[in-house]
Amino acid sequence: MRAKKRKKTSQTKLSLLPPKEAPDGLADRDEWIENAVIGFATSSKANKQIYRVILETLWPQGHGIPGPVVDREEIRAAVSEAKGKEYRDVFRRLRELQGDEGFLGIVKCGQKYQLIHLNISPKKKPRASLSEENWKRVLTQYGNVCAACGCAPDENGFQQDHKVPRARGGNDDLTNWQPLCDACNIDKSVACRGCEKKCSQCGWAFPEFYRPIRLSGKTLRDVNDYAERKHLDPSQFVTDLIYKVIEFD
Repeated sequence: MRAKKRKKTSQTKLSLLPPKEAPDGLADRDEWIENAVIGFATSSKANKQIYRVILETLWPQGHGIPGPVVDREEIRAAVSEAKGKEYRDVFRRLRELQGDEGFLGIVKCGQKYQLIHLNISPKKKPRASLSEENWKRVLTQYGNVCAACGCAPDENGFQQDHKVPRARGGNDDLTNWQPLCDACNIDKSVACRGCEKKCSQCGWAFPEFYRPIRLSGKTLRDVNDYAERKHLDPSQFVTDLIYKVIEFD
């Protein structure tokens, strides 16, 4: 079973810049990438390959820095081509580059990415993963199902997830681990982004006490259909409806 974990970055928010379409002679692209690969902190050969593909896509041959503005689907396609199959965790690897690996020159705006400078910050402490024996103990604790949604594992197994992210003060004690399916792991990553809520009160960190709110696909479709008929924003419609009920309770 794979051990994967989202790592939030402390990166200062930067903006996309006008790309430099030709090399300026101040930095050798191939040499910089080779040195970057040598300096990767991860011990995973597979992740090193993906990191390299991402960097090569953000700084293609014949371009200067700032590099071109690259759509997320271009990055996904480049990694999938290198792997020889569709790869689902492209943007987890990209966040690791920005965080664990220190490539703070990679900035994001909406669905676009750009490498705006070549400085590499000090590496962060490598992410931990559980031994097979300890992972079995965690799985047994959760009844061998996803801690958030209760589903059984698919052919990929579960993600090894820190309940409280290390970036929020979480540790590597067994009590801070839980199994999450791919879908819940992605949802947790999205929910954690920019969140300032206490992890001790979070449904993703402690789903056994604060179950994350999940809506069925049919419910979501019905809400969207209704909102479209009434010319409403579906998210705002649901938010207003919830607070109307809460206020009158």
